[in-house]
Amino acid sequence: MKNITKKNQLFFDFGRDYDAELTNFFFSKKNQVLKNELIEVIDSGQNKDIFISGKNGSGKTFLLNSLLNNEKSANKSNIYIDLSELDGSKDYFAELNQFNLICLDNLDKIKEKIEVQVFNLINDCKQSSTNLIFSSSLNPSELSFLPDLISRLKQINYFYINEIGDEEVLDCIIFIVNKLNLNFSDDVMEFISKRTRRDFSSIKRTIQDLEKFLYSEKKEPTKKTVSSFFKEYKN
Repeated sequence: MKNITKKNQLFFDFGRDYDAELTNFFFSKKNQVLKNELIEVIDSGQNKDIFISGKNGSGKTFLLNSLLNNEKSANKSNIYIDLSELDGSKDYFAELNQFNLICLDNLDKIKEKIEVQVFNLINDCKQSSTNLIFSSSLNPSELSFLPDLISRLKQINYFYINEIGDEEVLDCIIFIVNKLNLNFSDDVMEFISKRTRRDFSSIKRTIQDLEKFLYSEKKEPTKKTVSSFFKEYKN
């Protein structure tokens, strides 16, 4: 491999989350197939491209960064690219097919000038062992890109991040609380579940903000203090 890794990783480093881990993401029952596919990409080393879509806050960026931070991925050459940050002023993807894993975030927000570059990147990676993981708020059929690019994207394994169902919000809260080693009673967690949004990012942010609130106010997590939090910090 040519010595392009360090240069490109520094250029594309914005948006990178080095703390994200796949084990810290709550996969609802409807997202178990996606979980299995992502684990297979990590464990098997097979050349399998994946297209992930979901609403804002569903955890797309977190998942992409988790794949890159995985121990097995970390020992290989990989790169994260926030496509929304590229202005199309140059060829960004030359020789990137020498990486093992490329995660391309915010595909739906790319500039028109980038479309041909993404198309060429997909073709180049087909000739190598590079895995491409795309994320987008829209699925391939909803994107208004060049027909040839749409055709390529539709050939990629597609998964949608389903929203957390009402019956699983409490499970998600318990999952996050345990990961953060917080001591919240069942009553408090149920109280939170009836007042937070239904996506992973919002629930996680709510718990983290609540933790900061309790610490700054030097208060215990009771229904009363949590109620005060929601009155002061709305989702």
